Amino acid sequence: MRWRLHLKSYKQRFKFFFLILCLTVFHNEYFVYWYDSMKWPSVSCLQLENQQCQRILIVSDPQILGLHEVFGWIAYTDSDWYLQKSFYYALRYINPDVIIFLGDLMDEGSTSTNDEYKFYKTRFSKIFDTSQFQSKIIYLPGDNDIGGEGTDHVTQNKMERFNSNFPSQTENILGNTQFVVVNRIIGDFSLPTVSTIKDKYRIVLSHIPLTFIPGIFSREVMNKLKPNAIFSAHDHRIAMATTRQNDSHFFQVDNFTEDSAVIKKQLNDEDCTEVIWPTCSYRMGVEKSGYGFATIGDDGLMEFGVLWIHSRFWTLHIYLIVIASFLGLFVCLKYLKHFSFKMRKQPSISC
Repeated sequence: MRWRLHLKSYKQRFKFFFLILCLTVFHNEYFVYWYDSMKWPSVSCLQLENQQCQRILIVSDPQILGLHEVFGWIAYTDSDWYLQKSFYYALRYINPDVIIFLGDLMDEGSTSTNDEYKFYKTRFSKIFDTSQFQSKIIYLPGDNDIGGEGTDHVTQNKMERFNSNFPSQTENILGNTQFVVVNRIIGDFSLPTVSTIKDKYRIVLSHIPLTFIPGIFSREVMNKLKPNAIFSAHDHRIAMATTRQNDSHFFQVDNFTEDSAVIKKQLNDEDCTEVIWPTCSYRMGVEKSGYGFATIGDDGLMEFGVLWIHSRFWTLHIYLIVIASFLGLFVCLKYLKHFSFKMRKQPSISC
């Protein structure tokens, strides 16, 4: 009879543990992504359907993990899920006209074999699924995609492989905005020939920051392309600076003051604002990750900010706490059961 009571007790504990574990999984894998989106900033252009503006979603340094990552498929499966769920909400929040991938799409893209590259491309397309949207997509190569950092050199084969898998044009004109792609990685100071359109705002796209790293290439971009704004990546952290077309010494660094901040800048021919967008991956060694967004109205008012995502390490810690707590509880119950059994077996001492 007693063993039946013990069995019933263990079943009840197992059901309780299973319920808590299910709630933890729901919280960590679904609820937190929705909750992130509830905290994202409100932008006037996104709220008014009749307001004309360009809606831009920026995906910076996703660096989907490779097959040679520590912990293998466990690591890249977890990272893929984080990127896929967060991108799903970001895509529907912005409903973008343009999606810009600012390079470093893969962590091992430059060093991978052709078969590995195909596998990474298949995963990338599944993670960043835009099939239900009519957005224009612009891809930039990063040093992890084509080389260019340390002893990992850029080659023509790497460039061709990237362009065949992620086709994109150097110049893209959408609405009131002209997007121009430049590549600082390859070491070629020649710039693309683009059409001069007076009524369009020009945004230069570069994986490597430009005005933050002064040099010949940066000066050529500023003098010849005369951008109204620059979007760049690579550093994994958010940063912003303003330069002036007619004053090479002017360089003003600004900061995002809070998570829900929306920065407003009036695009003009005198100033150029460069924004370095943060990575959207939690595996890049930074505290915060997120997707960038920007809207450009017909009057040239650019509103931009970051759709911040929760820390994946925080939710992984929740798993560890829940599992460790129940293991500790199980061990304690086993010890108490053993201790009570020994106490009952001891003979009583009477006076």
